[in-house]
Amino acid sequence: MTSRSPQRARLLAGTAAVAVAAVLTACSSSAGTTGQSAAKPPAALVAAWPSDISTMDPGNVNTDQDKELAMNVYQNLVGYKTTAQGGHSASSGLAAAPALASSWTIAGDTVTFTLRDGLKFYPSGNPVTAKDAVWSLQRALKLNGAVELNNSGVFDAAQITAPDATHVAIRYQDSAGKPIKASEVNIATLRTCWYGVIDSAAALKNAGPSDPIAAEWLKSHVAGSGPYYVKSRQTGQSLNLAAVPGAALNAPKFSAVTLRVVNDGNVAGLLRGGSVNIAQYGLSPRDATSLKSAGFNVQHANTSSYLYLQLASDAGPFKDPLVRRAVAEALPYDALVKNVYYGQAERADSYVSAGAPGYSAAWKDYGDAAKAKSLMAQAGNPSVSTKLRYPSENTDFATAAQLIKSALKPIGVDVTLQPQTSAALITSIIGRATAKTGGSADDGMVLTTLSTYVEDAKTPVKLWTVTGGVVNFSRTSIPEIDRLQGEFAMAAPSPARDQAYEKIQQLAAQDAAFLPLVVTGRTLVSASGVSGLTFTPEPVTLYWTLEPKK
Repeated sequence: MTSRSPQRARLLAGTAAVAVAAVLTACSSSAGTTGQSAAKPPAALVAAWPSDISTMDPGNVNTDQDKELAMNVYQNLVGYKTTAQGGHSASSGLAAAPALASSWTIAGDTVTFTLRDGLKFYPSGNPVTAKDAVWSLQRALKLNGAVELNNSGVFDAAQITAPDATHVAIRYQDSAGKPIKASEVNIATLRTCWYGVIDSAAALKNAGPSDPIAAEWLKSHVAGSGPYYVKSRQTGQSLNLAAVPGAALNAPKFSAVTLRVVNDGNVAGLLRGGSVNIAQYGLSPRDATSLKSAGFNVQHANTSSYLYLQLASDAGPFKDPLVRRAVAEALPYDALVKNVYYGQAERADSYVSAGAPGYSAAWKDYGDAAKAKSLMAQAGNPSVSTKLRYPSENTDFATAAQLIKSALKPIGVDVTLQPQTSAALITSIIGRATAKTGGSADDGMVLTTLSTYVEDAKTPVKLWTVTGGVVNFSRTSIPEIDRLQGEFAMAAPSPARDQAYEKIQQLAAQDAAFLPLVVTGRTLVSASGVSGLTFTPEPVTLYWTLEPKK
């Protein structure tokens, strides 16, 4: 990726959730019938990972494993505010919680963060200072963290300063350099995985003229203040974390975490056999249901992760909006929830989180098979042949694709299923979305998933609906959507901003080129002796929130 700009790299990384969701939720068959007794808590945590990390550098994370490591060994200025929801905790909305910063104030275009006293990096023992936070955030502007900072109104390193050793000030502006009123929408970005604060003194000892930001060293070394540190690593096999001695913030209850790379291993079987005691990857909804019956702690949260369908709307049969709306009416929403996700999900009626400002259930009225036939009649009952591409690594996608194929046949849409590797699918989606010329009449439809990490409407709108959006496979181009996004993306929360995003969703739903199907959320499974499972928008496990079940 060295030939790509940092912004382009980050966009690819963010949209890699398309692939990650496909690979990491790969279906594994249930193994064994051994139930869990009221087991005593394990002495250490052992998690199943589908692949090894690609980097330890928080500013340059790409895969879900990279993100999970970063959020356990580094800490940000702010974190996610979570609330208890039954057997787990989950974040919702844009609220931030104190982390390295104990508090912050907002004045005009500037947010000033006050750092906690007495925090240190491990193993150097260096104090956590404002200089470290500024260096880390400025560094992220050169790496994969750039796009989310840009989305929040930070474009230049000069916007991030340290008035003194214990305060960090961030000024926010629009892309033209005009100051914007700062708000919780801007702060929310700093919760995410790219913005862990690095021990700048330790890193700069390993920098040089050709690598002034210590990118090579930080790729394989951790210089954080998080609750865990990397004790050892067996490349391609395991990563061993140990609790930081005397951690002053978010001290973990379990002293050690082993992250086992199991590749194609049967994760459900590993849980049942006791060699793994916590997992989120490699489990199908069927596995989760079976494990819950066997006494495991199975928790699900409707995080902002979606199964969706996109139709090529600038060429081919779906250029006709009547045909697109007919497809939207005919889709088997309830069957997808029931037969693919075993009820561990819910129908999606928007691509904006229900907890986000400006949310509108704009797609909720689709699903009338009779209306679908009527719309096709208005379109002249065209005979449509199209292909549907989806990730090949996960049998859940294959089941969903078959249900869609069967549902569209009665309205005269003949679907040819074309599974592809996730890497190939990402390439085709981004390629079509960003091409300077129009697509082919044969581009058809794509079925995949994506997660959004900041529960604000501007993010999914930018990804899927604005002209030139990086994953706007449909090539939707609606001037009013572009105008409203341009006017309100950087605006502070207000009734006018909410109304603008409600309008955008209504226009996108009427256009029917992007069709949200299911809020898939995420499922975490642990041995019965482990509690404290916590969900954030990122598909990661926060090991420092886990504790022996009382």
